[in-house]
Amino acid sequence: MRSMKLALFLVLLAAALSATAHARKAKVPPPSRLTLVQAQCDAVPPGPCSTFRFTKGVATLRGARQPAPTCPRTGDDPSENDTGDIRLDGVTNGGTSYTGTLAAEVVQKTTFGTDPNGTCSLAEVQLEVLSLSGTLACEAGKCRGALVALACLPKGCADTPIVSEVTSLVVKDDLGNALATPGTVLIPAASDAP
Repeated sequence: MRSMKLALFLVLLAAALSATAHARKAKVPPPSRLTLVQAQCDAVPPGPCSTFRFTKGVATLRGARQPAPTCPRTGDDPSENDTGDIRLDGVTNGGTSYTGTLAAEVVQKTTFGTDPNGTCSLAEVQLEVLSLSGTLACEAGKCRGALVALACLPKGCADTPIVSEVTSLVVKDDLGNALATPGTVLIPAASDAP
């Protein structure tokens, strides 16, 4: 009798662990936070691409659920799915706090895996395209905006594994010049003078 109870307990424990593992797999991955820095252009001498400046910036990208079509409620309208947001603080143009709008773009390289039932027209294809965009509304130097997908995942590809890599993320000023991009700023720790 005791061994039967132990066996039943082990079966129930295994089922619970399996359900927990399955629930964990279905969760959306945690967001990725990218620090934004002043975009630098190739010039002589090299330097900022834009006359705009900012003191702090962050982009947050959220993972997509899969398998599922990306626009389940609206079909072909990706605007229902914000996939991230961008924030810039201390935005100035010519030393004056900026009020207006800025544009953001994300280019991704997306690789589609093997489709188990052959209904995905993008199976085993790799694309590098502008995938996400957004508009940042700025008021007195504080800019906020959501990133949305430019296209929906076709329903036939909902059971196809997908890997998307961010190859470029840029916030542009009102003239279309690169203002902010993910990166790191290193401040010198000491003088190198003798």
